[in-house]
Formats: sequence, C-alpha cells, structure tokens
Amino acid sequence: MSTSSLTRRSRELLAGASPAWLTLGVVLVLSVLAGFAHQPGLFVTQAVGGLVYGAILVLITLGLSLILGLMGVVNFAHGALFMLGAYVSFSVVAIWGLPFWAALVVAPVIVGVVGVVIEMTVLRRLYGADPIVGLLATFGLTLMIEEAIQYHWGTTPLGYAKPEVLRTSVDLGVTLVSSFRLFMVAVAMITVAAVYALISRTDFGLTVRAGVQDGEMTEFVGVNLPVRFTAMFFLGSAIAALAGVLQAAEFGMNAQMGQTFLILAFVVVVVGGVGSLFGSVVAGLIIGEANFLAPVILAGLAEYTGIAALNVSGIRGLVPYLVMLFILLVRPRGLFGEEGLLE
Repeated sequence: MSTSSLTRRSRELLAGASPAWLTLGVVLVLSVLAGFAHQPGLFVTQAVGGLVYGAILVLITLGLSLILGLMGVVNFAHGALFMLGAYVSFSVVAIWGLPFWAALVVAPVIVGVVGVVIEMTVLRRLYGADPIVGLLATFGLTLMIEEAIQYHWGTTPLGYAKPEVLRTSVDLGVTLVSSFRLFMVAVAMITVAAVYALISRTDFGLTVRAGVQDGEMTEFVGVNLPVRFTAMFFLGSAIAALAGVLQAAEFGMNAQMGQTFLILAFVVVVVGGVGSLFGSVVAGLIIGEANFLAPVILAGLAEYTGIAALNVSGIRGLVPYLVMLFILLVRPRGLFGEEGLLE
C-alpha cells in the first residue's frame, strides 16, 4: 500500500468522528489505565503476551493475505501448512538433531515446496473460478494434510527445547519477559518489512500485482505469470511454516493447532480488510493485544467500580469475535478492505 493510499484510508477512518466516538475512546483509555493501575506487573506481562500472540497471527495471516489478496484464492489449507511447519521443525530439532536455527530455514522451505505442489496440481486450475470452489478444494487438502500429520507424528502433544541463548529473561522493571518472545516479535517485524518491500518495491511484486489486475496484458509484455504465482504461493506457505516453527518452540504443538489458528487468521483478515496486507498486520496486533488485555482490564474495572459482574470469566475466547463484530458494524469491508475484492 502506498503512502498516499494509506493516508487516504486513515482519513476515511477518522471521517465522521462524533462526540459519541470520542467518548468511546476516552472510556477505552480509562479502562486500560484502570487495568494497568490494578496490577501493573500482570498488565505488562499480558501486553507482551498479546504482542507475541499478535505476531504469530500476523505471520499466519500475512501468508494467507498474500494468496487471497494477490491471487484471489481462499486457501483453507493455510492452517494445515502452519501446523505442518511446526511438526517439521520438531523432526528437525528433536529427531534429526539439528539446531533450532536450522529449523527456521528447513521447515519453511519444506512446507513451501508442499505449497508449490498444491498450487501446481490443484489451485492453478481454479484461478478465476468462484472463490467457493477454491475454498472447497483447499478444505479437502486440509483434511489430507492433517491426517498425514497425525499418521506420521501421532496425536500426542509434542514440544522441544528452545536454544540456550534465548532461554534468558529481560527485566522490564515491573515484570520479566522471555528473550524468545522478544525474538518472535522481532522475526515477525522483519518478515513483514521484507514482504512489504518485495510486493511494493520490486519488479517481481509489481508484475504479480499487475497480473492480478490484467493477466492477459501482463503476459503479453513477456511476464511469466504462472511462475510468479507459484513463487507467491511458496512464499505464503513458507511464512505460515515460519509461524509454526515459532509457535512450536514456545508453546509446543498439537493436532488441533491448525484449525484453531486458521479460524483466527480469517478473523484477522476480515477485521483488517480482505486484500490489505497492512490491514492484516494492524488487525493481528489489535486482536492479539485485546485477547490478552481484556481479562486484566475487566478485572481492574470490576475492582474500581465495585461491579463484580464486569470480571467476566472466559471472556478471552470471545474477544476476537467481538472485535470483528464491532469493526464490521462500523466498516463492513474491514479497516483497510479493498473495494470489490471477492464481491
């Protein structure tokens, strides 16, 4: 997204601001302050946890948005590729005996190749078709990949040790934060910056975007679109696998992780706006922070207002969907959605 386009979208978001919205903003700020004042250490810990969680969502959604926004394919198998990356990293570290740093490269490459096979054998036949066709096809692929994972690695939750250098903690004054969590955030930021540069600042990215707009004219000037689309699918699958590696190293892996994160990834896409990479990044961070901070904020409000009912048990699982509902009521295309995409 160009700077001028981003500025225009920001103005659209601010347009129509009313006293009611300003009041809502003030209430939100006061609520956050109440949560921080109630338990500063827990608040900062949860804020960092939300940032890490949001970073994982951003990485997963980034690959999904690349394929959906640039190629128009609803890749329902994206969650399975994320899970495959996690399990491949387990084999690299725990079975093959290679260091974690090797898993950061090997797993994305292997899963990227799997993505290429999927694109060349199945999805290439579906470009230009109704999105529901691609969704059904990739749903079938999801079932196949998940069954293959369970057959090879089993259904028991697995995990492996993080590298020694990232097992330390960083003192933030009111709490300690794992070095590995900060590493996860750094990896996500670098990946986002690299993808943005690839899509917006290189001939490769520009020709892919041109091919989506007018494939026939793009090929007429000598651009090999099938190769570029395959490369984009490799990139999207590899980024999903990278997220899987980080998730596996910090939290372990299980047979349900693909479905869980896929649903959340689609929520992030909807909130950010279908077709917007920038929107996916913003929405992933918003949902990540809201997911972790909502219980702390509600506990603080319950403490200072004396209304015990505000401390809702189990609210965390509902937060992503509440955020999506609110955003869609305000902006039906999401925060930065592209007009006409998939409509």
